Amino acid sequence: MDHGLSQKQKDLLLRPLTHTGRYFYIIFGICLVLLGWFVYAWYYQLQNGLAVTGLETPVGASWGLYLVNFVFFIGITHAGIAIAAAIRLFKLHDYAALARMAELVTILSLMAAGVCIILDMGRPDRIFNVILNYPQRVLSSPLVWDITAITTYLVFAVTYLYIEMRADLAMLAGKIRWGWLYRRLLPAYNPGERKRVERIVFWASIFNFPIMVMVHTTVAWIFGLQVGRPEWYSAIKGPYYVFGAVLTGVATVVVVAAIYRKLFHWEEFIKPLVFRGLGRFLCWTSIFYLYFILSDFMTIKYAGPLPELKVMQAKTEGDFAFLYWFEVISLAIGFTVYLINTVFNKVFRVWSTVAASALIVIALWVGRYIIVIPSLVNPFLPFPAGSYHPTWVEWSLTGGAFVIVVFGFMAFTKVLPIIPFSEMESILEEKGEKKE
Repeated sequence: MDHGLSQKQKDLLLRPLTHTGRYFYIIFGICLVLLGWFVYAWYYQLQNGLAVTGLETPVGASWGLYLVNFVFFIGITHAGIAIAAAIRLFKLHDYAALARMAELVTILSLMAAGVCIILDMGRPDRIFNVILNYPQRVLSSPLVWDITAITTYLVFAVTYLYIEMRADLAMLAGKIRWGWLYRRLLPAYNPGERKRVERIVFWASIFNFPIMVMVHTTVAWIFGLQVGRPEWYSAIKGPYYVFGAVLTGVATVVVVAAIYRKLFHWEEFIKPLVFRGLGRFLCWTSIFYLYFILSDFMTIKYAGPLPELKVMQAKTEGDFAFLYWFEVISLAIGFTVYLINTVFNKVFRVWSTVAASALIVIALWVGRYIIVIPSLVNPFLPFPAGSYHPTWVEWSLTGGAFVIVVFGFMAFTKVLPIIPFSEMESILEEKGEKKE
């Protein structure tokens, strides 16, 4: 007796690969136009230097939107592979449809983070001069530790995605018009390799968690080891950033899953209990993150040195007060929504969890902004406070980084299966055998 996916379910899951609607072309065209503007803005910056940005020293922001986006995208990467790994390690079969989406969130966000670093260099070609002429300084830089960790994570994430996707590519090779591409991507494929692949994925899932923590802790050290910047130098930065990263990443996966669920009518594959479970996790993560914010506020506001206090006042009462309190209030609203949906079964709604998650994602981008900028424009030295105003070039390149992620999702969904067919098939077969 066949307990796997029905033909109707298979056709529904294959729809992104076999049918292209007019909205796809419209959105794809808009993405191409925006990417063209991104290329123009970057060319303009390369021709004229970082003088076309709002970055300046000695009193100003030497790191601006580019580094804000870098920290934000690195944060998103944490939950992607982590969710996929947790699904497979703990056999969370109800969440299986999210696994590959989460993996793609990690990979595309890592790529976008790398793009932001390149944009911040101004003249990226000159990095080779630094490597060749000052190798010892390069090796001792926290930035190099970060690049090493990110590169390791990206290689791991792509390899993980490819290995677990091999069975799906083999299954679809004869069903999709570009099946020849799938066959090219399957060197030395053996139909009997499934068990071996499952073991590899299992151990890779375990290995993922220390890599995940390593990457964002290294990002935290870039800030936490800067003794010359008020409000950055702190031992709490590592766990603080990791919790923020997990919160951002899981909230992003909730939003992405809701979009796919709505666009392709995948309600039977991405069920309400998925959003309920992720909302429950986000409930506790958001309250822990709020605790970190409160701890930071109390330590500096009531016992901090004058430079630290100056930065905190700029956040809570000065130029950055609106952004700071927007983040805090948004996190509190998100926590309240998650808590209500967790405690009261009857009032749970998918849309409220998704809306709260979208608000959390926006709030955490704002949070990254007020981590980076206030400390730079309020230095230790007895200078008057500086200012930072991003230019059209920075906003254009920032928007371009997000468009790259959207473009990547669209291209992947059109060419490769975004739902793990073989994994869901085996889960259904296993459930069917147990029922018998």
